[in-house]
Parts: sequence; structure tokens; C-alpha cells
Amino acid sequence: MINNIEKTKHFCVLPWIHFHAWPDKRVMPCCVADSQKPVSTTEKENVLEIMNSDRYKEIRLKMLNDQPVEECKRCYELEDYGIWSMRNSNNTRRYESSKDLVNETQDDGSISNFKLKYLDIRFSNLCNMKCRTCGPACSSRWAEEHVQNFGKETLVEHFNMKKIVVSNNENDDLLGKIRPYLLDVEEVYFAGGEALITSEHYDILDYWIENKHTDVELTYTTNFLTLRYKKKNSIDYWKNFSNVQIWASLDGSNKVIEYMRHGADWKQILTNIHEMKREVPHVKFGITPTISIYNIFHFPMFLKKMIFDKTIPLNGLRLNILTNPWYMGIDILPPHIALKARDAWAKAYRDIKHSGIFDENEVENQLNQMWSVFTALENAKGNVGGLQEFFKRSETYDNIRKEDLFSSIPELEEVYLWTQKNS
Repeated sequence: MINNIEKTKHFCVLPWIHFHAWPDKRVMPCCVADSQKPVSTTEKENVLEIMNSDRYKEIRLKMLNDQPVEECKRCYELEDYGIWSMRNSNNTRRYESSKDLVNETQDDGSISNFKLKYLDIRFSNLCNMKCRTCGPACSSRWAEEHVQNFGKETLVEHFNMKKIVVSNNENDDLLGKIRPYLLDVEEVYFAGGEALITSEHYDILDYWIENKHTDVELTYTTNFLTLRYKKKNSIDYWKNFSNVQIWASLDGSNKVIEYMRHGADWKQILTNIHEMKREVPHVKFGITPTISIYNIFHFPMFLKKMIFDKTIPLNGLRLNILTNPWYMGIDILPPHIALKARDAWAKAYRDIKHSGIFDENEVENQLNQMWSVFTALENAKGNVGGLQEFFKRSETYDNIRKEDLFSSIPELEEVYLWTQKNS
């Protein structure tokens, strides 16, 4: 039994109430957990078998004893930086109403009573973009491009994928297993691939509307390129749900996002934002950028504009600092250039804080996650080998996609010249 949830360093309630799976049928404790260390598979007979794999049972026993779990190191790392983690959030929001389920855990770590309070299944890698920081496992367009340029055998070899479009729900296999649990769901997190062009997304919403389970909290990560799938319109669905939160994967604007996320159309994305705000004003809208070498210089100006234009509120930022692939991470920048980027971030922070538009304490509370970027830039070491790989990979896909890195992101030319000089 957990006596004081706030003082635990490793306990997380999610292994008792959460279901997270990828298109290739891997099951992880949550979306932040190490995806290279799956703890179960959706191929098992039913949901309880999935949740009672040997590794899941070991994880619950470790957590009950407040011992570290290898799969969960990302949360521990964030907490060491002073950043609010997935573990912190869910313990705060969900433990009190779920502690009876935790206390019913069997001696071997298994559970016999599963309530699916938080659902996060990536049903397919179907996607309409090819993002530089993504790959074939989460994007069918990436997979298609990979096969065309490197051969189908390398798709199998490097990504264990036999098909371009991968799904864990062929013949309603997975959705059929979880359907009996859907009316227990308090929050669903839709991501992809691209959730808004995934049929299962609409199937689940239809089921909840039919069963009047419309108080469920809908949370999305979406590239927001389209709001429509076949004859279905997401906005028509959102009108039925009182609590909808959109986190758009917007890393920048104009040339930057269209380079980083091949297939993006910045004008169309803006049109979709305006349509959403007009038609469903109750929907909360924020951005969840991936901060990498590509956008480290551009993003501060973009963020300031999004906030000053009231496209997003102060609390509409959820930063994701890229750690994989490692050679795109901001911590490998040359120190003197990293400090230039840090100054740009600090200026944007000060401009927002002292603008007179917002309460300065509120700015500090809502944008404190920017400090994690400051810290990473201050600790940048200038990894020549990593930067060589970054520019090599960028050039490879520039040639394939007929794009040009320096035309789209001219600030990176200085990084390139430093890399060449120090190679």
C-alpha cells in the first residue's frame, strides 16, 4: 500500500489503469516509457492477459516498493531537471480514485480487476506527413519513401515492418478486445500516425456518442493538416464532447515547419485553426513542438507570435526536447552557437514576461518548462561526429525530397561551417 503518493520517487498509477499500444502491437506502460522495451503485446488473447504479462507484474511489484523501473527512466530524468512528469501528473490526477485497484494487486503483481481509465492506442502508422524527427514506424509516408529509396528488405531489417501501413487492429482484433472497457474511460489520448485520418478514432467516438459517454476527456496530438477523413469531420464530433484538448505538433511556421514536417502546409494549418476556433470555441488548443537542432533558432520567435496573437494561451505550450535520434539533439551544438540560441530563447521569455499583457508570475509558472531548454543549451559540448551525422542525414533526405536545409533554415549554415572546420 502506498502511504504518501507525493513522496514516492518511482511509483506510478498507470500500470493499473492505463493501456498504451503501438501499431506494431508492442505494449508499453505509457507513451513516455522506453519504446524499445515493450512489456507486453496486443496479440495476447484478451486485455487482462495483456496487462498481466510477466514484465507488467514485475513492474507493479517494483513500483509498490518504490523501486526504479528501467522502462520509466524518462520520467525520472525529467523530474531530476525539476520538470513535471507524466508520472507526477497521473499520480496527482488519478491515484486517489484508483487506490483500491492498486491495493487489490496480487502477491505476484497481477491484477484481476482492470478499469481502463486512460486509453492511448496508436492503431496505425497511417500518416499524411514525413517529419524529419519521425520514421517509418509512425508514418506510412515515411515507410513508402523508405521502400522506394532503400528497398523493402531494409524496412524489415531496420524497423521490423513487413508492410508500409501497419495496424494492430486488422479485422477489429484490438478494438474488439478493448470495447468492453470503453465506458470506463475517463480520458483518451489520440495520436498516430495521424489520429484525424485513422478510422478507429471515429469508431470509438461513435461508440461513446451512441452510449452517451460524452463526458470523457478527449486529448489529441495531431499535425492539424486536415480535420476531415472521408465523409467525417472532426469538428462535428467535437461538438458532442464538453472537454476537448488539442495539442498540435507545430515546431514553427512557414518554411521551417514545411521543411521539418514534409507535407505540411502552413496556410492550411492556420485555416484549420481558425475554423476550429470559430466552430467549436470550447475546444482548448495548444502546441507540442519537438525541439531539435532544426528549430532551436526559429522557435522562440514563433512561440512569441503564437502567444501575442492569442493563437495559444500561456498554458498552451507542451515542450518535447528531442533525445532520439541523438544526432538531432540540441545538446550536441557548438557551445558558442548554443549560447546564441539560448539568448534568443531568453529574449522571447523576457519579452512575453514583461509585455504588460500577462501577469509576470503567471508567465513564470506557465513557461517554466523553457528552463529545460536553457539547461540543455548551456551544457552543449559541440559533438563533431554527431553534427556530421546530422548534416549527412539532412543532405540524404534533401536529395530525396528535393529540399534544401540552408534555404529553409539559414541559421544552421554557421553550425555547418563550424563542423567542417573542426572535422
